Amino acid sequence: MISHLRLKTTKNLSPSINMQVDDNGFEFVVINHKNFDATFSLHGAHLIHFQIKQQAPLIYLSKSTPYNHSKAIRGGVPICWPWFGNTEESKSKNLPSHGFARISQWILSAVNEYETGVDLEFTLTATAETKAIWNHDFSLTLKASLSDHIELSLVTDNTSNEDFTYGGALHTYLHVADSGRCSVEGLAASYKDSLDNGKRKNSDQILNINGSVDSIYDANEQKIVVNDESNQRKIVINNKGNDSVVVWNPWIEIAKKFVDLPDDGYKTMLCVESAITAKQGVLVKSGCSHTLKTVIK
Repeated sequence: MISHLRLKTTKNLSPSINMQVDDNGFEFVVINHKNFDATFSLHGAHLIHFQIKQQAPLIYLSKSTPYNHSKAIRGGVPICWPWFGNTEESKSKNLPSHGFARISQWILSAVNEYETGVDLEFTLTATAETKAIWNHDFSLTLKASLSDHIELSLVTDNTSNEDFTYGGALHTYLHVADSGRCSVEGLAASYKDSLDNGKRKNSDQILNINGSVDSIYDANEQKIVVNDESNQRKIVINNKGNDSVVVWNPWIEIAKKFVDLPDDGYKTMLCVESAITAKQGVLVKSGCSHTLKTVIK
């Protein structure tokens, strides 16, 4: 799924993990484990590929997305932080949609390979540039554990002397064989329909994907199951630390408006996101932390 990228190895980190760069010096962490293949970009600490050997990919990546340090990558698992979407404040100040974490350069701070998988940690801390956008001291850590499943934990540490609130998401793009033959089970009983001015609606027990969907469901305790019928598999998702689950597919007409998504890209992707979307966000007191997590298998 990353075969369209021209990469060359710059450093070996373990038997299965190495650093690679493209022709423009854009950095990737490439994992070729005996059980799976995976790739992260240091830009955004962004998981862009995960595929268990002899299976279909689990994560979708747009082959039309550009790779430069000013834009977010379309696909994978973008980290939306410290806000979700375009807030009224971010729009009035012309700040980046979904925050700055997904367009920031992170540091690979820990690597551990073992028999069945790998653990990685990526870190992002406050700088003069981030404080000009969001005036707080923080340490953000993405803890990634990959084996026969994906486990991503986004840890927000408040290192300032004042409390702050934040919002965001692990904006997961799942790879499916045919979105029109997908359904989602385990969602909450109500949601806000972003395609209908955020109107609150009741949901069916099973969501069938047969058109454009952009819905913010209340978080619940049960697992979410995506029935990827054409791949004859079920994708199981468990989230923690979130107040919402966002389900998104642009479908035919909206997909054509994205320059970084193929016109038919909607057919092979479905976003099911562990998110914090409430206006008040999550309160993180000074010296404390909060974790947003998703587990996908």
